[in-house]
Amino acid sequence: MKQGFDLDAMVAELEPVKPLRITHAIWAVFAVVALAATLIVLSKGMRPDVMLGDPDPMFLLRGGLLLLLGGGCGWAALSMASPSVGKQGQSWKMAIAAAALVPFAALIVAMTGHVDVAMANMRFGLDCMVFSALGGLATAVPMVLQLRRGAPTSPERAGWLTGVASGGLGAFAYGLHCPFNDVVYIGLWYSLAVGVCAVAGRLVVPRLIRW
Repeated sequence: MKQGFDLDAMVAELEPVKPLRITHAIWAVFAVVALAATLIVLSKGMRPDVMLGDPDPMFLLRGGLLLLLGGGCGWAALSMASPSVGKQGQSWKMAIAAAALVPFAALIVAMTGHVDVAMANMRFGLDCMVFSALGGLATAVPMVLQLRRGAPTSPERAGWLTGVASGGLGAFAYGLHCPFNDVVYIGLWYSLAVGVCAVAGRLVVPRLIRW
């Protein structure tokens, strides 16, 4: 039978494509996080204890968990741009499990009635949500661009991971200003900030990266 295509002509039309490099995307993400943190500190100020060089242990714990959450989920999301057989990264599951300890602890403390700080500072909590979400939005841009260049096989999961990662990193940037160390405050408002970014990522990102 006569073939309907010319293989030689198809080969002649091929053009070389630059390989995707996840390291470039990672540097871009952390550059955005650094910029967001700088803008927040310049506009709203640095935590007093950090300025004095004596950070509260809760600040260190919160920042470490947010970095773990953002970094683990961000790595998993960016890796999805270049799928391959047998590559089943599970870092994001461990990062989410570790970060979930904070809202879980907050729930236990709240059940004892210690919710004064979280409820009395709702205006600051809303600021936390807004600025963390804005930082997360900016952080999501290089992730989405990397995913658009690649071929993620599960756009929905990529959306969730991008949202959680950007929310965690955006909340980390805002945390350099946030003066509260109360576990209920952190468990409530920071969890809401990450949750909002996660839902937004699931709803928006798949439409931007589907191929």
